[in-house]
Amino acid sequence: HDRRAEEDIREAIPEQIQGHRVGLPQQPQAGSSSQRSSGLPPPYSLGALSYLTGAECCPGVVTRLKLVERVDLGEVAVQRRVDLFKVLSVYNFSFWFDGVAARVVLELDPPAVAVVSVRGEAALYAPEGSDPAELERRLAALGLEEDISGFLQLASGDPLLGSFAREWSGWRVRSCSLWWALVIAVCQQNASFKQGWSMLARLVRGYGRRAELEGVGEVLLPPTYRDVLSNPSRLAASGLGYRARTVIGVAEALASGRIPPEEELARAETGEGESILRAVKGVGSYTARLALALSLRRYELPPIDRWVRALASRAYGVKAGEVEAEWRRRWGRWGALAVLALTVALDAAPLRKALERLEAGRLLPEPGEVGPAQLWRYY
Repeated sequence: HDRRAEEDIREAIPEQIQGHRVGLPQQPQAGSSSQRSSGLPPPYSLGALSYLTGAECCPGVVTRLKLVERVDLGEVAVQRRVDLFKVLSVYNFSFWFDGVAARVVLELDPPAVAVVSVRGEAALYAPEGSDPAELERRLAALGLEEDISGFLQLASGDPLLGSFAREWSGWRVRSCSLWWALVIAVCQQNASFKQGWSMLARLVRGYGRRAELEGVGEVLLPPTYRDVLSNPSRLAASGLGYRARTVIGVAEALASGRIPPEEELARAETGEGESILRAVKGVGSYTARLALALSLRRYELPPIDRWVRALASRAYGVKAGEVEAEWRRRWGRWGALAVLALTVALDAAPLRKALERLEAGRLLPEPGEVGPAQLWRYY
């Protein structure tokens, strides 16, 4: 009960500090430079966050990165029918996306960052002497080469994702490192969307790791697992609560090799990968499957939680205990992608509201909702 109360308070108090929003920030026009260096501000100050959680936006270590290469992704995106705005904006923060361009972390240690505009212009920044070809290969994180036609075909007739398949066919998952995918997944344990992503925003700001991009300015970077092991107290200061122990366990497993490098994990079967990750205390099926989807685009095993179970039970007319089997039957190798798409379609709304939207047929992201599609406008 104390843990539930603590999480409820952490979500509610910032809303009180924000007060009533008059409206959404206006999206900058293409070519505008006014928001490019820092992104849109969060709805509450860092001072307020520090007061609430004890987290400080510390100076951290600043790594200077050189401009290594410029690439135009616009033509590829058009050919592949990929909507770069959707790719760059979904599940993103204001310090990484401003409506015009995103700062995409391609590598954590040593850091490499791509500044990618919604039109497709990309500038790649890395330590001097980095291989441009290797950096270009890292742009696979944007999913431009991923063929999801099989998923869209299944989704087109689905009672949950039919509208999403028609209106959001240009969306692709923006993948990340296995470490950061595990941190994201752990922060979603027993937490609402707002709670989980608030923790992540505080975590990034709290560790304060930065890169200075040549001619652009500084960008925040996620902490590495080494950062966490050297200063674990910042996890609690970021509001992770009991999840901090699991994140530390993941960091220790990566440092010791009990979780292999993601290149090695990618060669394993998805079920074997799940078992490897689940060997870490606090990492269950939901966390492992979500991390595999976000890092390696392994979608075969769906991360089913109470939210998905209730919606699927209602939409598919099956008992709650039958949902995973039904989900895997319907979606096959696309199960985890379907779960991610559902969170976007319904703005990851609290369950009661999500069920109401399902009944009303409101199965697309809605303006003004603080969900995955609009996260960058608020945090």
